[in-house]
Amino acid sequence: MSRHRGWAIVALAAIATCVLALAAAAVVSGPGPPAVRVEPEVQFALPPTSLGCSGSTQLPGGGVRLPLTVSTVAGQTAESVNVCIGGRGPFPFVLDSGAGESTIDAKLAKRLHLGEAGPSSLFAGVGCTGTAQPVQVSSWSMDGLALDPQQLTAATLPQIGGKGEPDGLLGSDVLGRFGAVRVDFAAGTLTLPGAEGAPLSGTASYTGPVGSPPTTLTQGGGTTVPLTVSPVAGDISLSVEVRFHNGPQRSFVVDTGSSQSVVASSVARSESLPSTNLAQRQATVCSTITVALVHSGTWSVPGQVLYPQLVGETDFGVISAGGTEGLLGSDQLRRYGWVVLDYAGGRLVLG
Repeated sequence: MSRHRGWAIVALAAIATCVLALAAAAVVSGPGPPAVRVEPEVQFALPPTSLGCSGSTQLPGGGVRLPLTVSTVAGQTAESVNVCIGGRGPFPFVLDSGAGESTIDAKLAKRLHLGEAGPSSLFAGVGCTGTAQPVQVSSWSMDGLALDPQQLTAATLPQIGGKGEPDGLLGSDVLGRFGAVRVDFAAGTLTLPGAEGAPLSGTASYTGPVGSPPTTLTQGGGTTVPLTVSPVAGDISLSVEVRFHNGPQRSFVVDTGSSQSVVASSVARSESLPSTNLAQRQATVCSTITVALVHSGTWSVPGQVLYPQLVGETDFGVISAGGTEGLLGSDQLRRYGWVVLDYAGGRLVLG
């Protein structure tokens, strides 16, 4: 089975319109600090190509279950699915709830002759810039499940599109059209409750829970956590309130595309999160940086204590201006066996 490197720890929610300015975080300690040990970039498993453009299973009641490749390496976790475009593929795509717009490697988009769907725009990371080009895809599928035509963002990203690497990110613009999705880390499946619906739209964010839980996905179990949904086209995002110790609530993006949870440096300082002599090499949208690792200590979301762990610490730059103070990544989410992202009802259900 082929493998690839870890991808961005930052949410790619607005790659075509936002400037992402991340800075490498320094490990700070007293006089004569121990040498910082930089952990190597990890590699994750990709979906088997033997499945081709198939693998989905129809469930009683209209639901669909898809195979999901879940890979955990050195405490980090990533999930990916097979995507086929115009009958060609399969191409591995990261399941990325933190991406407001699904993204495809620019070289692959060109090879598939995807037509441009508007003007390109610039984006930036640490010491780098790139170009994002909207393209139109008219016929595509996820593990054999046909998806509605839409625009994708074509861009050249680190650790995306190379040999043994994923070819894109399947974001909340797609996942949200199903109303809710169940990511089953333990079973290696992605479950959808029914047919694909209309795109999420609107300008006002909303926080649930609203209405009844999607029992076809939760099966009556799990812990419900209020989820704030931002349905703005091109910038769809999910966030929960995270609290360290007895401190104030902090807005964290629920980001399955982040293999490691991340906290803003300002929060780590104000909450006095214990530092370590460890650092991790990670990728932004157009560069690779080194981030410090700190201890989460006791942390929680409403109604649920989270598992203590190491989290990445970095300067969120302009992302913080929008209120985001961290990313709740797949390394934490997978500890619950399964999670449900309920876009329609504004709830995160932890199994």
